[in-house]
Amino acid sequence: MKGLITVAILLLSFGLVFGQGFSLGANLGGSYNMSNSGIEGDESQSGLGFGGGLAVDMDFMPMIGGELDIVYSMYKYSGTYGNTEYTSTYNSLVIPFLLKYKMPMPTISPYFVLGPSLIYALSASWESDGQSGDVPDSLLETDFGIQVGAGANLGMMAPMTISPYVRFQYNLTANDPDTDNSESAYDILFGVNLMYRIK
Repeated sequence: MKGLITVAILLLSFGLVFGQGFSLGANLGGSYNMSNSGIEGDESQSGLGFGGGLAVDMDFMPMIGGELDIVYSMYKYSGTYGNTEYTSTYNSLVIPFLLKYKMPMPTISPYFVLGPSLIYALSASWESDGQSGDVPDSLLETDFGIQVGAGANLGMMAPMTISPYVRFQYNLTANDPDTDNSESAYDILFGVNLMYRIK
């Protein structure tokens, strides 16, 4: 994780020194979360989550830029194992760095993003049959994913920009090598960035 933070700081420094633009702001959004434990008899799990945090937008060239987010995300899953219904909740710190291809237009500028994301589990809990508990820290994982999506910059209140988006995040390391189960996890992310142009 330290290595990823170091790379993020270097990219931010590069964007500030050599970039054509720099914006700082806040992120607020939700997610539709899906996972599969790979255990026979355990149905696929899904649920709604939410999150929010900081967003940094950098313009490297007129049509090429980058976005770095540091976001708290709550992922929630509900499923059925046999006749037992259960719910699990994960509180995570998600840090995506996305390359951005922009289509500059006067008022509404569409863009497309693609890049890696760090998914660091802070805590987790479960509920089933009226009982609940916390997942031990030893079972929490740091995963790596990839995000792809699209959005639009609505620049109607310069230097403020409103940027709604929708993205797909696939967890590349959801499958635990210590088990024989074929695990998977992916999320549909939707939200809005409220950005202030500094440079």
